[in-house]
Amino acid sequence: MKKLDDYIVKEHLLPFLGGLSVLTLIMILDRVFDLLDLFLRKGIKFLIVLKVFILSLPFILALTVPMAALIATLMAFGRLSQDFEVMAMKSFGISLKRMLFGPLVFGFLIFVVMSIFDNTVLPDANHKLKNLLIDIHEKKPVAQIKEGVFTNIDNYLIYVRSKNERTSEVKDVMIQQVLPDGRVRTIFADAGKLVSTPEKIVFYLKNGEIHETEGPREEQYRIVKFMKQVITIPVNFKLIMHQRQYRGAREMSASMLYNRIERLKREIKRFGNTDRGKVKYMRKRISQLWVEIHKKFSIPFAAIAFILMGAPIAVMTKKSGFSTAFGISFLLFMFYYIFLVGGEELADRAIIPPLVAMWFPNILFIGIGLYLLKREEKV
Repeated sequence: MKKLDDYIVKEHLLPFLGGLSVLTLIMILDRVFDLLDLFLRKGIKFLIVLKVFILSLPFILALTVPMAALIATLMAFGRLSQDFEVMAMKSFGISLKRMLFGPLVFGFLIFVVMSIFDNTVLPDANHKLKNLLIDIHEKKPVAQIKEGVFTNIDNYLIYVRSKNERTSEVKDVMIQQVLPDGRVRTIFADAGKLVSTPEKIVFYLKNGEIHETEGPREEQYRIVKFMKQVITIPVNFKLIMHQRQYRGAREMSASMLYNRIERLKREIKRFGNTDRGKVKYMRKRISQLWVEIHKKFSIPFAAIAFILMGAPIAVMTKKSGFSTAFGISFLLFMFYYIFLVGGEELADRAIIPPLVAMWFPNILFIGIGLYLLKREEKV
């Protein structure tokens, strides 16, 4: 039986590599126009543009590797079914479930490798890419601060609920600063105004609070209320490529994300019921961080779900061509992506648990795969 497993797995290898190449190329083409814009319109040096391209690859591979497993399964089992090899194996009492043993082991290896990849290579690549993009961002630094979006500038994380593009007035402002000693200072303000130069961004804030921990073990918590406050954020184009201390959620490993969650939980305990608005924001932030943790494992695990679902579909269709496999895969990818993105959006808003949101597409595909396997066995 080992020879059979090796034979079926070998049938997956070339389609897997071919599918990975095509999918990666398609996603790279989506980035080409942005890269050309950097090179041709903004005058960024070719080597810098090439570095942006290389640092973008890990994110692309994190998506395309599990997707390639589906194309490989559809092509491999489609070919085996079309040449009546599946029927021959069944005549010897070998079920489709048994034929899937080798491919599922292959899928499990993809899951392990990509989980490690998503926890080590991908966060560092995202972090370096963010540093590089900050260096080549628009000449007006204030333009990158958009309403309803978290924006990283050096050691600052900035969020504004609304922004008037004409007057630069902002409302519901949150500025989180990582201090040189590693402590985090968080500033909340009801309103304010933005003024920028090529060297700095200045926030003129009104009616707000400054939250900051003190002491060697962060055992003290200080809240300072203010009517007016000026916050100056330096923007040094020559130094902005230097390593930043602060990392966004997609720039952290699972352990880093978990430590950030624990810190937020401690802050919630300090607040108690004194400020429900701030507590609600931090709980929502915790939910967003848990989403990123689960994504690092649920997306690689999709390789197993795709294999389990792809095999019975391939046997039923009995088509082995790349175009057929890619067409079926595209529909299934869209289906999976809709559930993944929809679940992520709901979990980010703390409407549903992150665990359910990020693992539901896999559970759904595995359930459909098991149903199709059972149905195919009866034929």
